[in-house]
Amino acid sequence: MQTKPLRGIHVFWMISAFFAVFISVDAYFIFGAVTSFPGEQVKNSYVLGLNYNREVESRERQAQLGWTAEAGVQREDGVSLIFRLRDRDAMPVSGLNVSATWHVAGQGRGEYDVEMIERASGEYAARIDVPDSARLEVTFSARYTGGEDVVFEAGKTLVAS
Repeated sequence: MQTKPLRGIHVFWMISAFFAVFISVDAYFIFGAVTSFPGEQVKNSYVLGLNYNREVESRERQAQLGWTAEAGVQREDGVSLIFRLRDRDAMPVSGLNVSATWHVAGQGRGEYDVEMIERASGEYAARIDVPDSARLEVTFSARYTGGEDVVFEAGKTLVAS
């Protein structure tokens, strides 16, 4: 039985096939990574960087308040976001306008805004529509009634199971 010798054209096609498979697999993984999470943590990060000093001052003012927050998800006739706010003496902080911005982690940046209603002293709640077993990334913002400036902001990752 006679075998054909390995020629230059055979080596060319073997190397071309190797790189074609390699590049195809890389392209598949790159496409999957970019479409599942674009890499942005905040909208318009460039402007946020320019306003960094204002952000630091805002965090210092918030720390001086001495407020603490708790957040959670409650499943009772649907899903509700719960946000509790207490002052430095552990007394409820009420009478605020509280809103939340949330999105399901790992599913792009489809963000939703909700206004929360004070259902008890210092406890704010809002109904949301989420799939079962979702991981939510939520940012809560509190303003004094009639005020424009955010006086307290907190972020939390919650699991709605």
